[in-house]
Amino acid sequence: MILLTALAVSCLLLPCNGFVLDGSQNSFAQFRKWYTGLNGSLELEFKTEQPNGLVLYTDDGGTYDFFELKLVEGALRLRYNLGGGAQIITVGRDLHDGHWHKVQVLRNDEHTTLTVDGVSQSRTSRGKEFLFGKFATNSDVFVGGMPNCFHRCWAQSHYKFITGQLATCNILSNAGNPVWLRV
Repeated sequence: MILLTALAVSCLLLPCNGFVLDGSQNSFAQFRKWYTGLNGSLELEFKTEQPNGLVLYTDDGGTYDFFELKLVEGALRLRYNLGGGAQIITVGRDLHDGHWHKVQVLRNDEHTTLTVDGVSQSRTSRGKEFLFGKFATNSDVFVGGMPNCFHRCWAQSHYKFITGQLATCNILSNAGNPVWLRV
């Protein structure tokens, strides 16, 4: 949280087009928990020239549920699990072109939609339970990377943290107040 505050203050004092993410293990933004219940959304804008890297990660405390948003060879891939097994939605290509891209992850009951620059793909979750974790145990939302001490992500060692910029992050849920950041 200190890192996020320092970045916000620096953007207020200096001309800034967004948070700069340098790809190091200490370069990430951390937002409060995303507890969507059955409905909610995450929105962000990013730009990068790197074709691969972690954009966003959050989970339910290490049990089953997670949302992982990564650039994979220039396409944005949402991998998520709501308890019925991991599912993948991929949208876009050449998103490492150095231009701003607007992203939305939308939850509506068993339906999850990934939208990038107005192009959407949706999936219907398998299983019987569609809630995303519990507020008490859900992790914070990490953008651009994760702290070293974040032990819940079993595969953290294979994540390449993204190099680029973040301009907007809106986290909305049906279970509480919105968390938003606009720089």
